[in-house]
Amino acid sequence: MTDGFDIAMPAAAASVRQARRVARAWCRYCRVPDDLIDTVLLVISEMCANAILYGRSDSIGVRAWLPSFGVLRVEVADYTPSKPPAVQHPSADSENGRGLFLVDAVAADAGGDWGFTADGTRAWCTLPLPTAEPAHSFSVRVPQASTQDPASPYTHL
Repeated sequence: MTDGFDIAMPAAAASVRQARRVARAWCRYCRVPDDLIDTVLLVISEMCANAILYGRSDSIGVRAWLPSFGVLRVEVADYTPSKPPAVQHPSADSENGRGLFLVDAVAADAGGDWGFTADGTRAWCTLPLPTAEPAHSFSVRVPQASTQDPASPYTHL
């Protein structure tokens, strides 16, 4: 994997905060816009919390990378094969069940997508990165080879 990070952490609540710290530092290093960093951190928080709550492993894996130009991908693994969960629509007074609802909403708002691997061991989210136009355009003039001036350094190009 290039241009990314891949970490294994204990399946413990403190790992959510650590995953967010690593992701924030990596996003800043990659010059991800601040509003998209917030989205990445929310996605990682919710996916890590689900992996810790519902996974049966002692560890979780968190990784993010830039698989292609203009795309950021995040994955959280709980290493527990299971049927992929569905988005819930909890009642207003429910204390749980909003994690994937939030992931779905923020990914859609950012123009991204999310889901689970077929075996349910990894949650993933792809988010588009804004592509910037160059601030200035410029042109370079390349001298043409001259067969008339044998002393020209461009004669033999």
